[in-house]
Amino acid sequence: MVERWRKETHCFNFREGECTITLKDIAILTDLPIDGDVVCVDSTPPPKVVANMSGWQHFIWTVTGLCPPEKGDHDADGHPPLSKGQVSITWLTAEIRRKHNPEFGGIPLTEESSERDKEIYARIYILGMIGGVFFPKKSNNLISNSWLKIILGSWDDMGNLSWASACLAQLYRSLCNASARAAKEIDGAMFIVQFWAWEHLQWIAPKVDPDKDWGPDHPLRHEAYGCR
Repeated sequence: MVERWRKETHCFNFREGECTITLKDIAILTDLPIDGDVVCVDSTPPPKVVANMSGWQHFIWTVTGLCPPEKGDHDADGHPPLSKGQVSITWLTAEIRRKHNPEFGGIPLTEESSERDKEIYARIYILGMIGGVFFPKKSNNLISNSWLKIILGSWDDMGNLSWASACLAQLYRSLCNASARAAKEIDGAMFIVQFWAWEHLQWIAPKVDPDKDWGPDHPLRHEAYGCR
């Protein structure tokens, strides 16, 4: 699919003609919202407000309740927790699990947990979805700290953004970069390309049981189309 991508037209080139992934495809496959404000990421480093923390360290602590060390430690994938304006998703998830795992002396997250703990857990989960699913980098582990400024906003502000448009724009850019002759890797939401190809190119689609019942009682009936 990448080899058939033409960055001049943002289309896949086939013998029968051209076709492309549209905003409607993104919305149906992922259920991400189309309407809303533009997703605008501010990469300006925050000012240093605490003597023993850098600006990014303090900002990450404000959002997640966790303070990544800048030097010395590495996560399970060999990446430093904080490096060059990026934070390790592996480190974040390992730390949050340790915080709520009784085996490590943590307190399990329950309905009775504080609102602060629930918000931190939810924000880290959303951050993982952004950095690991919809806007992954080639490392598939590091995420730009700039996303934290959006995650720190109110829930309404996050929900009112046009995430589908941002995902499609990132996907186009990833395909354009990967189509270059010297490119050897690709980032972006490649699962969307796979789902889209299965839906539109029947000769590569997996076989589906024609008698499959997608009635109202099916657990995936009301999920995004890509889940089916």
